[in-house]
Amino acid sequence: MAWDFIRRRPTHIVPIVAGDVQWLNSSVLRVTLRSARHLALTLTLTTIEPWHTVIEVQTEYPDALLEIVWQTPAAESWKGFGEHTHSIHPPARFDSWVEEGPVGLGRWSRWLKFLPFVPFPKGPYASYASVPLWLSSAGYSAWFESTEMIRWHLQSTWRRAQIWSHQTTLHVVAGKDPEQVMTRQFAVLQRPPQPPAWIFAPWNDSVQGQAEAQALSRFLRNKRIPSSAIWIEDWMGSQQNARRFWMRPLTHQPDQSLYPNFPALSHQLHSTGFKMLGYFCPEVTEGTPLYQQALKDHMLVQDASGLPVRIPILGIAHGELDLTHPNAQSWISTHLFEPARQLGFDGWMADFGEYLPVNAIMADKTTGWHTHNRYPLLWQQINRTFWDNARPSGDYTFFVRSAWVGTHRLAPVMWGGDSDTDFEEADGLPTVIPQVLSAQVAGFFYWATDIAGYMTFGLTKPSGRLLYWRWLQLAALLPVMRTHHGTARPRNWHFTKDEETLEVYTRYTRLHTALYPYFHHLAVQATQVGLPLVRPMYMVFPTDPVSWTLDQQFMLGSDLLVIPVTKRSSKQHRLYFPTGSWRCWWTNTIYTGPQWISAAIPDDRLPLYVRLGATLPLMEGVEIADEVMEGIVDSFIPIGQGPGTDLPHALEYLTLYMSCGDDPTTGEWALPSGGTLVWQYQPRAGSLCPMDDSIAMPVYATHLPKGTHSAVKVRLNPGSRCQFAAFEGAVVLSLHGAVTPLTCIVRLWHDKKGDSRDGYSA
Repeated sequence: MAWDFIRRRPTHIVPIVAGDVQWLNSSVLRVTLRSARHLALTLTLTTIEPWHTVIEVQTEYPDALLEIVWQTPAAESWKGFGEHTHSIHPPARFDSWVEEGPVGLGRWSRWLKFLPFVPFPKGPYASYASVPLWLSSAGYSAWFESTEMIRWHLQSTWRRAQIWSHQTTLHVVAGKDPEQVMTRQFAVLQRPPQPPAWIFAPWNDSVQGQAEAQALSRFLRNKRIPSSAIWIEDWMGSQQNARRFWMRPLTHQPDQSLYPNFPALSHQLHSTGFKMLGYFCPEVTEGTPLYQQALKDHMLVQDASGLPVRIPILGIAHGELDLTHPNAQSWISTHLFEPARQLGFDGWMADFGEYLPVNAIMADKTTGWHTHNRYPLLWQQINRTFWDNARPSGDYTFFVRSAWVGTHRLAPVMWGGDSDTDFEEADGLPTVIPQVLSAQVAGFFYWATDIAGYMTFGLTKPSGRLLYWRWLQLAALLPVMRTHHGTARPRNWHFTKDEETLEVYTRYTRLHTALYPYFHHLAVQATQVGLPLVRPMYMVFPTDPVSWTLDQQFMLGSDLLVIPVTKRSSKQHRLYFPTGSWRCWWTNTIYTGPQWISAAIPDDRLPLYVRLGATLPLMEGVEIADEVMEGIVDSFIPIGQGPGTDLPHALEYLTLYMSCGDDPTTGEWALPSGGTLVWQYQPRAGSLCPMDDSIAMPVYATHLPKGTHSAVKVRLNPGSRCQFAAFEGAVVLSLHGAVTPLTCIVRLWHDKKGDSRDGYSA
């Protein structure tokens, strides 16, 4: 099975309550405790910073387990614990142990959840990335350094962690609010490196042969659908019938029948502006040439009897590469990664990482108990080292599903694993937002989901049009937007199924790509400060108690409110507007919070709102003649390459959507082309040059915000400054630290002129 069912009953439970206190120096306190059985336990508390304390706990006996209990107010919320498909609310029992996520049973899921024992493996909290790191509403975050399993039992006023080790280290970081806690947390854990620009344009999957990939690339360019990467998951082979697609065996060698000429495919994709992505995992199918080579070179994980462990995946036996072997990096680079790079790959899905059995005996003499949770880090480090050596410029990516504390430093992108193709709460669309929100606490900032899900097994049905549309809308507002064919590929919905779906898909890929300037600025913040791009509501509104309970909506940065529809019915979709005023992206309607509303949401509509007073940087396209600005549907660069492929170049033409009201506002945006654009709006600033109202909205801009009242075009040279009249005030723009000029279109909203009509049938 894909899950580990682990039980251990302790022989003795030894409470330890008294002891000696010793100051080792001004910042290190040691407490030695002894029980009636003379079992010693030592706690060492070290103050690293006034806001950062490290607690080391150690017993005398290596076979002992540690248990730590917190007493908390009932209202205290704990968030995170890695990536979970369901928000963790007391009472809850779960393990920090990487394994497959939960699996639903189609429509039966909604009824079976009311049984005393839910017949899904491991319940709702099994996770590819269940890590012992959490953020508390009491003003701190904490994490264990242990890689052994930790078993959690959370109740309303007490929370217990059982660490399956005789020693552990716990970090505690405090702050005045969640943003400060996160900033300090990632000052300790290090901040995630910034990925290349092209990951922020949509990716498209292609399987079942070279001709399919070539046809898809031509289709996307001819239709001017933004896309920066073609992901070829089955480059090593796959099979398909009328109902199902499956990718086996895992040979890690190109399939000559499906892909007879990889150099030609790579040349075509690269010449038209696509990156080419593939697939790898640390499992190798038994009997393949690579398996025999790994066996000969002693590169496979062994059990206590000295035989290679067997990993069954979908009924096929696999060996597991021993990533602790001293030659693991060079062997995997030589036999797997370098041949693929020479074929033209720019990265890949680095799949799995959670299947190491507990009975494994590793080359470094550790066992599966100690290395199971460490294995994803080893796998990601090997991928990272290879690509850093192959491309020091950073022009690559790989994406992972399994994780432990520290994955955020190694893996450029994370995705949520194999969701079911349905609207069910067990493992369908409603689980995606809880996944991304919990993942942010652990630093998995560049996160993606399989559009319309992946798994269609048992009673789960293939994806349909409504599911595809709703999942697409959510994915468009995540940092990484990517399609996936799914296990029921011949029956699943796809963006080419009908013309209406193609129009909706095109609209949301353009929306996602138009947001690139905003994504880039947030990525700079993530690297410099440690704040995520996708932010839980409580991170932006920590004093609002409702925000700590919300797991079906989120903020993108601090200015975009996203409330996707994740249920089949949208007649009474619940939306919560926090403090402030929020302008609807599509209708210009303004809502004031805090308040709940219920509304019917059109099938093709993503509830998306801009904070009133915010200035939003977007990308509309490039200038081609005089005053004409082509929309994202047309060209960023010459049509031979197509839209979405050279995002920094396109940002020589930036659009600012600016609210002008009664209050002064100011801010700055980091530019991908280098430097910073500083803007400010000052009401009642006196007489300035008149506004130019001649610039209209770009052509085909169904994805861009509606309702701006006027626009001004300005040309900024590095170090220059300009100002112009805006309603009863003035706008001032200045360009700092840049090396290239910037053409900027400023589109102005006036708060007093917003359309007061309701955009929904409430």
